[in-house]
Amino acid sequence: MKILHYFPTTRLSEGGTVRAAIDFCTVLARRGHEVLWVTSDDTDVPQSWKDCDDACPTVHMLGPLGSGNRLTKNQLIKIETLVNASDVVHIHAMWDLSNPQVAKTCKKNKTPWVLSVHGMLDDWSMGQRKLKKVLYLATAGRILAKSTTVFHTTAEEEKRQASKWLKHNNISVIPCIVDLDPYKEVPNPALAYEKFGEVDAPTVLFLSRVHEKKSIETLIDATVILKKKGVPIRLFIAGTGEQSYIDSLIRRAVDAGVDDQVTLLGMVVGDLKLSLYAMADVFALPTQQENFGLVFAEAMLCETPIIGTKGTDIWRELEEGGAMIAERSPAAFAHAIETITSDPELARSLGKKGRERMLAWLNTDVVGEQCEKMYQNAINAR
Repeated sequence: MKILHYFPTTRLSEGGTVRAAIDFCTVLARRGHEVLWVTSDDTDVPQSWKDCDDACPTVHMLGPLGSGNRLTKNQLIKIETLVNASDVVHIHAMWDLSNPQVAKTCKKNKTPWVLSVHGMLDDWSMGQRKLKKVLYLATAGRILAKSTTVFHTTAEEEKRQASKWLKHNNISVIPCIVDLDPYKEVPNPALAYEKFGEVDAPTVLFLSRVHEKKSIETLIDATVILKKKGVPIRLFIAGTGEQSYIDSLIRRAVDAGVDDQVTLLGMVVGDLKLSLYAMADVFALPTQQENFGLVFAEAMLCETPIIGTKGTDIWRELEEGGAMIAERSPAAFAHAIETITSDPELARSLGKKGRERMLAWLNTDVVGEQCEKMYQNAINAR
């Protein structure tokens, strides 16, 4: 098949949606499909794509978006040419204003399209600036909610929540494709130790977008609780976000007297990221809402025990792999962290169980075949 993926900006700092879309394209191209990556920003497009290596997606640059982050007339002409030449189009996310333009181009040219919702219709997400989002779904975004050929959700829990806003029930439930090649072997922590130094206390890692909905305050407050119990930890926060929010986290740690136990690392990617997972004794993300939560899968593939919340759409799948699903409170996270870090044998068993579960659930061939069936379903539905 010839599959066009559209994402306006290719910046990993935007969050897991970009990472998921890149992995989709990488694996599908490797499986022999002709994959087109259409974007206005190639900042974090893999170098192998830019070099036009074999079995890699072809990158089509549109240039900067126009006013209001919409596609210009010339960009729409280019999009239409690419859409006409494709068997199916895959659009990612709900709220980018250029996405309805791409959908209208697909509809005009009778090219089927798949829309990955990426958790943006979850109850928590729709509760944020709800009126604005409802108006969007009734106006500019109406074509996405009503006319998309096949909707893609990553878990039954996401499907349940998203269905309230979608106008038909042709909804596929398929986990995100994860490129498992970097996880053939359990990563070595040596690179992270060299970069960040060794520590003499259990290490708790947060790695995600630094955003209010991730509830990082919970981890800082859990650090305080554990310090008072005489169970000191080191909390590493990896990721980027609004400076004002980052500053508020620093102030919180200083005011609580744990600033010497909390380290902000900024953006960590590539081999260093995998090594950082391997270095951590626990990966913890007390999020209020997460769709697929790719970072959970990454940590488990690195044999790192994880703690999450029911705010994650795939929490049931994670729990089956040994994840601790905790109430989103400092006390609950402190208890879970202490339970894991005080029992090395438990930590090892949870790490191994998590890796085995993720390798089976995210088996590239299995998920790749499911995606191919989803695209074929879209083509047949024309």
